[in-house]
Order: sequence, then C-alpha cells, then structure tokens
Amino acid sequence: METLKLGFVGIIQGISELLPISSSAHMLLLGELLKINVTSSLLILFHLGTTVAVIIFLRKQLFKNLFSKKKLLFYIKILIATLPAGIVGFLFNDIISKHLRKHWILAISLILWGIVMIVLEARKDKKEEIKKEKVSTVENITLKQAFLIGLSQTIALIPGTSRSGITTIAGIFLGLPKYVALKFSFTLSIPVLLGSFAWFLAKSFKSTNGISGVITQPIYLNILTIFLTTFIFGLISMKLLRKAKKKKWLTFFGIYRIILGIVVLSVSYL
Repeated sequence: METLKLGFVGIIQGISELLPISSSAHMLLLGELLKINVTSSLLILFHLGTTVAVIIFLRKQLFKNLFSKKKLLFYIKILIATLPAGIVGFLFNDIISKHLRKHWILAISLILWGIVMIVLEARKDKKEEIKKEKVSTVENITLKQAFLIGLSQTIALIPGTSRSGITTIAGIFLGLPKYVALKFSFTLSIPVLLGSFAWFLAKSFKSTNGISGVITQPIYLNILTIFLTTFIFGLISMKLLRKAKKKKWLTFFGIYRIILGIVVLSVSYL
C-alpha cells in the first residue's frame, strides 16, 4: 500500500514540479490526504526523476556545440541565475520548513500568483500582436535577465509560489516570450534539483538511519517507484506543454491555482 501511495504522489510530483502550479503545495496536501509524512528530505528525493526528465527533454539545448564560446556563456548564465536561490535556501531552509508550510500561506501564494499569471498573459498577448519578440532561444537571454530571473527563484522558497511559475513570470516581465521564459525555467531546475538531491544524499549518509529514515520498506522498490513515476510524468508534462506553447496555458494554470487556493482555504477553515 505504501508503494502505491508513493507512486501516486510521484505522478503528481512529476507533473507539478515543472508546471507553474506549485509542486510543494500539491505534495504537502497529498501527504496529509494519504497520511504520508512529507518531509523536506522526501520532497528532495522526488526531484531526481524530474531532473533526469528535464535533462533528456533539453538534451539538444544543453549539449549541442558543447565546447563553443556561446555554450560556455550559456552555462555561466545558468550558474549566475542559480546562486541567489541556492544561497538563500541553504541559509534559511530550517526556517522555511518550520514556519512557512501553513495552509493559509499555501493558499495565498497559489491565488496571488495565479491572478498575476492571468493578468500578465492578457497584457503580453496584446503586446505580441504588434511587436515581434527579439529573444527566440534561451541561449540569447542576457546576463542581466538571467540574474534577475534567478533572483526571483528565492520567492519560490515560499510554498505555494512555484519555482517554474515565478521564474516564468519574471522572464515575461523582462521581455521574454512565454515559452522561452518557461524553457529557461526548465533549465534552471537542473542545478537547483541536482543540488538539493546531492544535499539530501550527504545528509542521509551522515544520519544513522540513512535513506531508510525517509523511505519505508520495501526501500528499493519504493525508490524505484518514485524515480520512474516522477521521470515519466515529468517528461510527459513538458512535451504536452510544448505542444500548447502558443495557447493561453498561463491563464489556464492561473485559474487552476486560484481554484486550488480556494479549496485549501475551504478545507482548512470551514
């Protein structure tokens, strides 16, 4: 039964991690519903499958002309964009885990950024009708844009915000087309998720319980279940979103966030 629960959570994590709907909100709510203790370590363990999915999805973008000057500059932009959230997350992880995982915080974050997405897409679409965007690929993002988008990731440390959501919003504010902003968000997820997973492994090896202190028996079956579900559904979600890149997908996710936020408030306080 525990394996089935983790598999279901893995499906939701694989979908929500890369879409602008807040995976942390979904994971925390599912944890309560399914009676699973969703700790920070468990959340991080779920990241491995989605990270591999992103790498495979963006393999041409990441590895084509690997040793060219343009590619090296692109990696520098990723590094610059990763540092702010990495530093803030490292310094304040305990505070975030203890004090910011409240239902009302989840709900407000979901609703607030959902409204921003709807308004922003409406305004952006009007501008795009009269102005052709200059940035057509993530490699053409400037150092300044990369840093500011990376800086916005620090806001995503508040549960309910969504890392992919806030970085996409920041990218659009900085003049990027919606899908380019989202692809850069996908790219930024790689060092963030790999870094958090490496931190989890280091912490597990120091612990007397190790990984078994996070995952219940049968431990290897459960880990495999988590990896496969997050990998498969993470890849599916990115491919579906690529097909819908010219449609009002940001508005759709904004409405979904608002409804979910209202549900969270209703369940918590009614």
